[in-house]
Parts: sequence; structure tokens; C-alpha cells
Amino acid sequence: MAWIVEVGYKDRVTDPVGYLIKKEIEELGIKGVEKVISFNTYGITGEVSEEEIKKIGQELLSDNQIQSFGLYGKVIDETLNKIKSPKGWLVEVTFKPGVTDAVGMSTLNAIEILGIDGIRNVRTGEKYLVLGNIPEETMDKICRAVLVNPLIQDYTYHRIGGE
Repeated sequence: MAWIVEVGYKDRVTDPVGYLIKKEIEELGIKGVEKVISFNTYGITGEVSEEEIKKIGQELLSDNQIQSFGLYGKVIDETLNKIKSPKGWLVEVTFKPGVTDAVGMSTLNAIEILGIDGIRNVRTGEKYLVLGNIPEETMDKICRAVLVNPLIQDYTYHRIGGE
């Protein structure tokens, strides 16, 4: 079975990655970005129960004091529900096929140390909510200049909220 675990910062905590990305976008002279919110994603493949996945999310992948985790988009959905009239883009960044995922390999080793067997593979990625009135051409520029290393990563994005 394949599981998707997402980890993001809690509301009361500054998202340091999102903060720095917004600064980089501003340094490029791009206007209209109000906020960037970052999420780490973990694609976990193997024979494992939902209870074991939740243990991995809580004990290994997130810091309960400042982060929350969820399965299959729950954290992003909850974040969007807390924003009044969200408008912007959701960007997903993943490694290209064949690229070694060192963090994924380390995560797999740590899962084994937790005593959970049956995991075959872990692939990591990032998701970003880029909020604001941003045209698609500008969003693609932001992805290529700030969010993605095109040699080793692929990306997709789609609009959230109104036009």
C-alpha cells in the first residue's frame, strides 16, 4: 500500500522555509506574493497499517510542539480552511525518477529503528502554498527560480481559489 504523509507548521509557529522563500521571491522583484506556506511530504510504500503510519508521522516525521502531520492532503486542506478566501497556487515538488533520495533512505532506516517492518520505499518531496494574486507565467518563473532544481526535480502546480 502507498501512503502520503504531509507535515506542516502549526498556525502559531512561523514557517521558516516559507518565510525565506517569500524573501527570495521578493529579491527577484516579483510582486503579489502575500505568503508562502511549506509542507514536507513523504510517500511511504509497503505493508503497514494506518496505526503504524500515524506512529511514524508523530514520532519520526514531525515535531509535535511546532508541526502537525496528516495523511493524503489533510494538513493542506486544514490550512486552506483557516485562510479567508485563499487565492494562489499549490506547488508540488518531487525528485525525478532515478534520482537518489537521501532523506527518503534515511527515513526508511529510521522507520526500521522504530521497529516497524514492511516498508519498501520512502520518497520525499515538498508542497508549497503560494498565496496572492499571481499570474500563471509568474508562478512558473517562481518555481524555476526558487522552488525547484530542474536537474533533479519535477514540479506541478494548480490554482487554488478564484482567478
